[in-house]
Amino acid sequence: MRSAAIALLGLVLLLPASASARGPSVPACALGTSASDLRGFEARALVKAESAYRSPAARRAFSTGVAAYVYGLAPLSVRHTLTRFPPNQIVSIGELVVPKVRTVVSPNVDTSYTVGTINLASGPQVVNVPDTHGRYYVLQFMDAYSNTFAYVGRRTTGTKPGAYVLVPPGYKGALPGGVRRLQSPTNLIWLIGRTLVKGPSDLAAATKLMAGYRLTPLADWNAGTRKAPLLLPKFPPQQNKLVLPKGLAYLDELGQSLQESPPPAGDACALRAFAAAGIGVGHTPSTEATRAERDALTAAVRAGPRLVKRAVAHMNAYSGARNNGWLIAQSYIGNYGRNYLGRAGIARFALGANTAPETVYPSASTDSRGRPLSGRHRYRLRFRRHQLPPADAFWSFTMYGADGYLHPNSADRYAIGDRTKGLRRSADGSLTITLSNSRPKGAARANWLPAPAGSFRMLMRIYEPRRSALNGRWKPPPVVRR
Repeated sequence: MRSAAIALLGLVLLLPASASARGPSVPACALGTSASDLRGFEARALVKAESAYRSPAARRAFSTGVAAYVYGLAPLSVRHTLTRFPPNQIVSIGELVVPKVRTVVSPNVDTSYTVGTINLASGPQVVNVPDTHGRYYVLQFMDAYSNTFAYVGRRTTGTKPGAYVLVPPGYKGALPGGVRRLQSPTNLIWLIGRTLVKGPSDLAAATKLMAGYRLTPLADWNAGTRKAPLLLPKFPPQQNKLVLPKGLAYLDELGQSLQESPPPAGDACALRAFAAAGIGVGHTPSTEATRAERDALTAAVRAGPRLVKRAVAHMNAYSGARNNGWLIAQSYIGNYGRNYLGRAGIARFALGANTAPETVYPSASTDSRGRPLSGRHRYRLRFRRHQLPPADAFWSFTMYGADGYLHPNSADRYAIGDRTKGLRRSADGSLTITLSNSRPKGAARANWLPAPAGSFRMLMRIYEPRRSALNGRWKPPPVVRR
């Protein structure tokens, strides 16, 4: 009977959600707020899913468990990601991504990478950056809930040398002069850095600059010490795919995460709703819940990933209908507030992405008629004159296999951008990119971006986007199958 109920819940969550006169059996605040792409989505899905239960208590436990799963997806993803890096140590990699590198999903080939797990439990940490002499770079700082709370880099602080002190919540101590305060909402911080590399011959110069990214405890910094970064000449071996706990262990760990990284005050109502179901700080549902509650919560954690997957599909369809088939995340990316489902959707497919003012990421996996992209066909992407991606820094257009990694090709070309040499414009000033598995003939060869033989997807990056890319006046051209 129990397995049949769980199976029924799974089927219900895969069905389209329809409007209902009533809300789900969980306080509305536990679902947070929604932007236009997901407004009302989670509530409708929960109303339909919880109808499989007859008991009001079981319906409440199930819907609250799903809401807690959605709430916890981003912080638990960040938590598990950061266990891969040494604590309070900046790590920079002196290699550009190539097809054999499987450490980073959907990597760019424009920049080198810098990463770091920062924990302020023992006090502030000072970040030093060198003079990059105008070269684009950005250090992105995210809290334990995947919100980007600060940037250091060309767009925000310029390219001169500087010192920035990361301050933990509630810190009352004095700070030295000559440093800029970066207030972190949580002790746990995820650092992602990107430094522009103009090509293989420029890699040594970029690596030398990365040696100037330093992270030092404030007390040591005041004493004149500057801690050197860890510079790796190559990407480390492929890391296992991020795997979060299953079943009630997911909710147990959510309670631990909330204790280690207290959420913002605005989440208090949602946390009270979770606590009423035995989820949160000081709770371990796997040992505390009754048999009936465990059954409902186990079903909820199984249903949660399906709901988020459907939400992502809904987000993509919403964007595609408004952007010539391209998927462009809404402006809430990296600054979620109480948009828990939007945050979970981004955590599922773009964890760690920059906020829109830093980078806009149009992506495509279908052509202009909604057909999946495949190397069995040839496609055209035509930018009219003066309609190239509006970037104040630079732009690129990268090809990936269906698995999200670069695909080897005979031309050794994985992206086309504003720094690609030899591109040919038409007489009217337009730029047409050919996307195909087979090498085109004639003039089209200069603008060829090789595609895998099977399914593929593409990602455009617009670094320091101009206003037209941020307000939607500029849209990527449609991908036309020829």
